[in-house]
Amino acid sequence: MKSVWAKRVAFTAAAGTIVGLFTFGEGFERVSMAKSEPAFEAPRVAEVKPVEAEPAVVPVETVPSNLGISGTSVATYISRSYRVTREDALQMTEWAIEIGRAQDVDPLLILAVVGTESSYNAKAKSGAGAEGLMQVMTRVHLDKFEPFGGRAAALEPYPNMVVGTSILASLIKKTGSVTKALKWYSGAALHDTDFGYGAKVLKERSRLLVAAKGDSDRAVQLSRTKKSGPAFEKKAVVKHLPYEHWEAVEVAANKAAAKRADSASEAVLRVESGREAQIANIAPKTDVSPVRSAAGEKRAYPAEKKTAQGSESRGS
Repeated sequence: MKSVWAKRVAFTAAAGTIVGLFTFGEGFERVSMAKSEPAFEAPRVAEVKPVEAEPAVVPVETVPSNLGISGTSVATYISRSYRVTREDALQMTEWAIEIGRAQDVDPLLILAVVGTESSYNAKAKSGAGAEGLMQVMTRVHLDKFEPFGGRAAALEPYPNMVVGTSILASLIKKTGSVTKALKWYSGAALHDTDFGYGAKVLKERSRLLVAAKGDSDRAVQLSRTKKSGPAFEKKAVVKHLPYEHWEAVEVAANKAAAKRADSASEAVLRVESGREAQIANIAPKTDVSPVRSAAGEKRAYPAEKKTAQGSESRGS
C-alpha cells in the first residue's frame, strides 16, 4: 500500500488539471433539493468522534516543520478546537497553504470551509451526497476526482481539498465576491438567502485569523464561546480573499514575534542589571586606613577595631 506521502506526490501531479474542469453551469452543483428546502440544511457531518479512533493522516515524523509562526499557531487552534491530532492539524494546514498558493485563495478561507462543512472529518458524508473535508458533491464533480484515481479519492483529505478549493475559487471568480461564492457553494444559489452559511464560514475565518496572528489561546476561547474575531463584520460583503492576505498575515506575525522577543531580551537585561546593583549595595564595605611600612611606603590595612574596654584588637 502506498504511504500517504506517496499518494500525495501523485495527487500533486494531478492537481494542476483540476482548475480547468469547472464550468459555469456547475455553479448550482450543490443544489439538489427544492427551493423550500435548502441543500445545506441536510445533515452533512456525523457527530465528531474522538480522534484516537481514527488513524493519523500522516506519521508524526514526516509532518512538515516549516509552517512558521502563523501556520503552527493555526494548526494548534484546529487541533484544540476540533479534537483532531496535532499531526493531522499540521498536515491539513500545510495542505491548505499549498493549495491556496496554487489557486490564489486565502488558506484561512479554505480551512474555514473545512471546519464549517466537516469539522475536519475526512470521512464525513451528508444525506444530500456531499463528501469529505469540504463536502464536495462527488456525483456532480466526479470528473474532477478522476486524476486522483476516481470516486474513492473524494474521501481522501488532499484531493478533496484540491477539488473543493477549485470549485470555491471558480465561484469567487464567477460571482465576483467571496460572500456570493459561499452562498452558491452551500447549495443556496437558487435561494434568496444562504441561511447564515456565509456568516458561519467567515466567523470561523475570523477566529483562524486571530490564531494566525500568533494567539491560538484567544482563538480557542473565541471558538468555545461561539464568538467571532475582530475581523468579522456581520453585514459586510467580502469581495476577495486571495493568497496575498495570508502572506501579509505571516509577515505581520513574524514582526510581532520579533518585537516580543526583543522586549523579552530587554526585560531579562533589566532584571540582571537590577540584581547586579542589589549585590553591589549589600556587599560588605571595609574601612581601610593607610599605614607606613618600615621602608616608608603606605600600605592599606583594615582599621583597628576598639573593644568594649577600649583596647585595640585584631581578634580574640
